[in-house]
Amino acid sequence: MSEWPSPASRAVGDIEGVDAETGLRLLAGLVDEVVWLDHCPAVSASFQPAPAWLRHEPVSAWQPLPEPPPGRQPSPPDPRRVCVSFAPEHGDNARTWARRHGYRLLAPDGGVTARAADKISATRLFAEAGVPVPPFQVIPATDREPAEAYWSGRWQQAVAQRAENNLIGRGTVLVDGPSDLRACLDAWPDEPVKLSRFSPGISLTVTACAGPDRTVVSAVSHQLVGLPELAASWGAHCGNQLVGPDDLPEGLYGQARAAAYHVGEVLRGHGFRGVFGLDLVEEDGRLLAVEVNPRFQTVVSLVQAAEGAAGLLPALGLHVLSFLLPALPSPAAGRLPPGLRHSQLVVHARTDAVVRHLPSTGRYRRDGRTVRGPLHGPPVVSRLADDEALWWAVARSGPVAAGQELALVQFPRPVAGLLPRPRLRPGATAWIAALAPDAERERGHARKDERNAGRNDGLNAGQDDDRRTEDDLPPLRLDERRMREAGRHAVDLVIGRMTTPGSRPPCHAPSPAALRAALDEPLPEHGTRDLPGLLDHVTERALAEATRLDHPRCFAFVPSTGNFPAVLADALASAYLSVPGAWLVGAGPTQIELTTLRWLKTFLGLPDSHGGLFVSGGSTANLTCLAVARDHLLNGPQPYARLYCSTQAHPSVAQAAHLLGLTREQLTVLPPDDDLRLDPGILAEHIGRDRRAGLRPFAVVATLGTTGTGAVDPLDRVADVCQEEGLWLHVDGAHGAAVAGTPRGHHLRSALGRADSLTVDPHKWLFQPYEIGCVLLRRPELLPETFGVARHALDQGYLRQAHPEAPACEEVNLSDHGPQQSRGLRALKLWLSLKTFGAGAFRQAIEQGVDLAEYAAGLVGAHPELELVTPPSLAILTFRYRPRDAPAAWDADAAQAHISRRVCADGEAVLLTTTVRGATVLRMCTINPTSTRADAAYVLDLVTRYGRDDIAP
Repeated sequence: MSEWPSPASRAVGDIEGVDAETGLRLLAGLVDEVVWLDHCPAVSASFQPAPAWLRHEPVSAWQPLPEPPPGRQPSPPDPRRVCVSFAPEHGDNARTWARRHGYRLLAPDGGVTARAADKISATRLFAEAGVPVPPFQVIPATDREPAEAYWSGRWQQAVAQRAENNLIGRGTVLVDGPSDLRACLDAWPDEPVKLSRFSPGISLTVTACAGPDRTVVSAVSHQLVGLPELAASWGAHCGNQLVGPDDLPEGLYGQARAAAYHVGEVLRGHGFRGVFGLDLVEEDGRLLAVEVNPRFQTVVSLVQAAEGAAGLLPALGLHVLSFLLPALPSPAAGRLPPGLRHSQLVVHARTDAVVRHLPSTGRYRRDGRTVRGPLHGPPVVSRLADDEALWWAVARSGPVAAGQELALVQFPRPVAGLLPRPRLRPGATAWIAALAPDAERERGHARKDERNAGRNDGLNAGQDDDRRTEDDLPPLRLDERRMREAGRHAVDLVIGRMTTPGSRPPCHAPSPAALRAALDEPLPEHGTRDLPGLLDHVTERALAEATRLDHPRCFAFVPSTGNFPAVLADALASAYLSVPGAWLVGAGPTQIELTTLRWLKTFLGLPDSHGGLFVSGGSTANLTCLAVARDHLLNGPQPYARLYCSTQAHPSVAQAAHLLGLTREQLTVLPPDDDLRLDPGILAEHIGRDRRAGLRPFAVVATLGTTGTGAVDPLDRVADVCQEEGLWLHVDGAHGAAVAGTPRGHHLRSALGRADSLTVDPHKWLFQPYEIGCVLLRRPELLPETFGVARHALDQGYLRQAHPEAPACEEVNLSDHGPQQSRGLRALKLWLSLKTFGAGAFRQAIEQGVDLAEYAAGLVGAHPELELVTPPSLAILTFRYRPRDAPAAWDADAAQAHISRRVCADGEAVLLTTTVRGATVLRMCTINPTSTRADAAYVLDLVTRYGRDDIAP
């Protein structure tokens, strides 16, 4: 389908149609009047030059028709008076109006239209046309299997569609897995559902007209689908922008036209007449049909501008001729003028709201943050200047429902890049922000009403307000409008990132050379006004260029998954310069940290007498706790000091010992027991031996959840040894301590209460973004004894007021409790997450991760070619691929490493190796609450597939 599949006599150009002069002459002889029936006159207004016989009537399926006076009879039908409707299948208002006023409604047959618009039956239409579609299956209306039975584990995402859709896409849902599909099936009972593999390529819409004797294919546009919300209450549902052959990858433009021609010929053969649209999506250099819209679409207003510029009859006129003539005139080819790339956005209500001060339809001009209009001149998109836009009002002032169309906004230039998932350019976002009507939700926003009180038609209308201009601002400050614009854009980026966990391959590590080329640049001496553009740049070129730790098939490391309230918390803490250090500086932030510490103690079952501090992570927490142990138990020189841990302890323990001035010989690393745990008997033996040698044991590090296998040291028995020997017990629970907050881990609480210090990492199994670790001590008063500013001051005159030696009342200076003076408010993210979701949701998410690991272990145990090495512990399991027919020279260790590399290179999952008892094994960590059983099964399937490939001859 790379070439135009039609007879050689067919005219070929960028667009095809009927010569404008010929078409207008024919229409003048056939009609006295053509009435466009729609709530918005954009389509009739874009018919240029405007013919005298064309007018608009505000008739639509969403606005009730006024009742005729009693006794009034319908006007007699007049064949020279015709009307055209946007979508007559959406209601009877157009037919009723035509009958009352004596007009002939030129609409295709309702039965044919319904079959084509049906998202399921359309697949048969595409098959008849020979146009490929994404792989799909139809889920029956009755006798359904569970959702898991219909989900293909090889599909990263899928699209569920009802047979019927509506104009804002309700009835089409992007699903990420069986749970999403189950929700769709529950919401759509007793009706069939089409489930298609999601194709994330560029989306196109082709406008065409099925005439009595042939199909005419007009313009191609880039369909802007899935645009992020633009503001708290108003958003852009979708949009289109014209494209030419040179805008698309080679051959794609011709494919689009060919597909529309074939579909139109099938529609025409079934009796359909008039304008229709075909939606396509690109995949690996070819176009797949998504759906056909057998009606007018809003994009026709852009198409008519292109047709007029190419000397062709606008689509509305072609639609009329296709009903009134036995055959269309000879085809004419047109060329798109350079730079003709008009675009438009549909603005809709995101929530139920009340619209106030709705801008009137017209042409507007924007200068920075000032918008003026409506201006004089015809509302024609082809006549707009670069700093102008057309606003077509649809809604009226008053209540509006979520999803209701408010307006159509048209621009003379593209509003987004030619991308599969486009983002609006800052200029378009600024237009929407300026033109979107004021609104309040059912519980009003009084401040906003006051702020907008003097607006004319809902716009600034050139009025100056009391805010300073950009040039008047002090250094390093932006004006309010730019801040709001960039802030909305940043939130859109965050939401887009967090609502599409599987949208990018989980394993991604670009080459250093590629990143240097994209990001290594000279120091910028001068700034830019395009902060949203910078956000896009750093997001796409830097932040997204990394392994996606929150991907549901990223089973490596102990990942941080984050959550939305926590992201907002970090932004607020930064904006308020929150420093929970000295009470004088950050009293409120300090109290937030103290409250959150108390909540964390309650969650873990620790006594209220415990205290602590939030730090950057587990490594700093281990260092902080061991520094307190050193200062509390060792007086004077430390050459004889000894610290104990097992070989399974985290590397940060050895690092902390080094930073505390202990040599590697002073860190006694003990072999683990058969279960890879610290052996209390061996520990006691080494402590006794060291004492007899004149050494000074002072602390033991036990681990609650080793990073390699999730092993839990026998904490109570280790605590007994420490108690008998007078040693400090530090428990590194960076990963596993959180399980003590669940019924499954309740038995750990008594042992945790016996520890002198405890490390917890909320950015692991409490699902917080980096960075947030925590130090918890049984005797928290030892923290300021080690880190207090007064102890270390050289000349504390500067800090005396912030750190008084005898603080009044109960003021707490947390900067006396750890190594940092300047401290960010890390606690706020955990505080806001707990307030938003409740502790029960965190317990459920932790339990879910444990359950998933046990499920994966069951799959491993049941598979003849997989071998469980360590059982699941704290949502971590290790296993190996071991084929039954492996050749004698087969290297098992090399095979596991090879499988891991293949899984990561596949792009669908991340699975790494570790070493257990000297052997290389595959390691799976399942703490991500978005990971499903299907994800785990999919990865294990990859393991066996690549394992077999490795031993195949």
